[in-house]
Amino acid sequence: MHVKRVPYRSRGRWPAVAAAGVVLVPVVLLGCGGPDIPPREARDAVSGFATEWSRGKAAQAVDPHTARTAATTVRDLNESLTITTTAVTPKGKLACLDDDQAESINAGRGVCRQNLAVTHELAGLGRWRYTTTAEVRENTEGGWAVWWTPETFHPKLTGTTRLERHRALPPRASILDRNGEPLTEERPVVRVGVIPGKAKPDMTYYELGRNLGIDAADLRKRADAASPKQFVDVLALREQAYDELSYVLDEIPGVTTRKATMSLAPTSSYARGVLGVMSPATDKMLKDAGPLAVIGDPVGVSGLQRAFEEQLAGRPGGSIDVVDVRNGKKLHEVYTLEPRPGKALLTTLDPFAQEAAEHVVEAQEKPTSIVAVRASTGEILAAANGPGVTSYNRAFVGEYPPGSTFKVVSVAALLENGLSMVESVECPAETNVGGKRFKNAHNMSLPNGPTWNAFAFSCNTTVVNRAENLADGDLVAMAQRFGIGAEWDLGLPAYSGSVPEPKDLVDRAATMIGQGRVLMSPLGMALVAAAVDSGQPRAPVLVPKVKPGGPVGEKLPTGLRTNLRELMRRVVESGSARSLDLIGEPVHAKTGTAEYGNESPPRTHAWMIGFRGDIAFAVVVEDGGGGGRDAGPVAQSFLQESRFVQ
Repeated sequence: MHVKRVPYRSRGRWPAVAAAGVVLVPVVLLGCGGPDIPPREARDAVSGFATEWSRGKAAQAVDPHTARTAATTVRDLNESLTITTTAVTPKGKLACLDDDQAESINAGRGVCRQNLAVTHELAGLGRWRYTTTAEVRENTEGGWAVWWTPETFHPKLTGTTRLERHRALPPRASILDRNGEPLTEERPVVRVGVIPGKAKPDMTYYELGRNLGIDAADLRKRADAASPKQFVDVLALREQAYDELSYVLDEIPGVTTRKATMSLAPTSSYARGVLGVMSPATDKMLKDAGPLAVIGDPVGVSGLQRAFEEQLAGRPGGSIDVVDVRNGKKLHEVYTLEPRPGKALLTTLDPFAQEAAEHVVEAQEKPTSIVAVRASTGEILAAANGPGVTSYNRAFVGEYPPGSTFKVVSVAALLENGLSMVESVECPAETNVGGKRFKNAHNMSLPNGPTWNAFAFSCNTTVVNRAENLADGDLVAMAQRFGIGAEWDLGLPAYSGSVPEPKDLVDRAATMIGQGRVLMSPLGMALVAAAVDSGQPRAPVLVPKVKPGGPVGEKLPTGLRTNLRELMRRVVESGSARSLDLIGEPVHAKTGTAEYGNESPPRTHAWMIGFRGDIAFAVVVEDGGGGGRDAGPVAQSFLQESRFVQ
């Protein structure tokens, strides 16, 4: 028997076809094989279409007559709406039309419809969910395929409408000082960019790198990956900085600019290492910028601006609108994301102390950092790095041998092990410990005298000659009591210091004078001074509502604290920090001259730590010579300029 396949009728009967005198008994099939039994081929066609659309290949699973339209529509809308991924799932049951409906649509051949749950991920706007309908039709050969129309993509999309995307960023929230006043605000900038199609690659990227200090190779790579007419961000400059460079940039082929605003500090250098900087986002920056950031958005790239990007930036808002193509009139809003303003970030920075620190470091010739903290709380009042513009926050993360400032810790260990403040001690210009020669700075020597006098003049030989009085673990234990090496949760990278257990007598002697393998940051040494001031070692605090800090370990014994305060006061009254013997509330301090490198004679960093009232501080001058001679005037200027901070 030969049976010829005939088109399916949506309601009624499959026609009976007889051959060789055999009569086939007709079977009644209601609505696509009955309401509950739609054709398997139709279901498969819809399922396959959902899968292919989810893969970005919708045109491969539609009727060939509509494939070109489907490909164009999906491509154009993915681009204009910035759809990054699409997930499509059949929803509910396949519903088929009756004969009359099918007749008008598909010449009487089968027509079924299936709801589809569609989820698009929109770059910078989040997740867009809706339900649309796919129409699947039977063809003349009896196969089934989705018949693509504009409504297949979205039910409100027709031949006379289009979908438009809108997106806007809320104003970025400010980083605030301790009084709740803004340290960062929206300020005008000029976004320098390049149009790849107008650039001369061998010239443009080199000149931009040379004049703006950017990575020319990375810029060229980004420009090569962009479309010829795209604006590729290079750098955002404050208006004054742009004005100074505009005559150079105007001569570089392909360079163009856009005016914008960004959340910035008062100047390029102001607390830059702490507050951080902003920049139009590149692809590399997006991983830390939150799920809704896109290339070109202003984002924090360092400091607090980066660490608290999502809090400060808030959430963008936007919509997708259905627009009449004939007159541009908005007809429907099919997706809305309400913007969410950023939340301000309160810090502990004191504007007067920070301004004083900025002014002082700007006047230096060598890299200099100043840190000031409130001794009773650990709150950071100021952190400045200079001179000039630098994002390297050496005040927090710099790792330096602390030199004789570390004697606050090592002499504390000696006092705990029986050394008396008034005990007569020797201070020769040099001495030998374990076969290694140790000497005082500038070959200084003192006649025999009380311990406090040797400390006041920072006598190395007095201290190292008592290395035998300590066990290897004594220095480590005392350092830990001061909070050195503690885990800090500051909100930004910061180094609390390292005091490895000495390997032998020589290593122990070197450790006692802040050499050997001892490393500290300026912030770490400011907190050592703060512990002497308040009696309670503390972790630093910068963003108090998020990272509150707190005590580290136990309070220093009253007797030990009293002795250390007296020793540090003697340094100012009669010793190596006499430049800090200022009018008003007394200053307590300790100088440090820290050797580094392999030159002979060795190069040195200059240190000064101390406190006045409830304010503790640390100063380091890289390659700065002597503590009293070079760091002392820096500390003096800072204390004088910030004398009103209490």
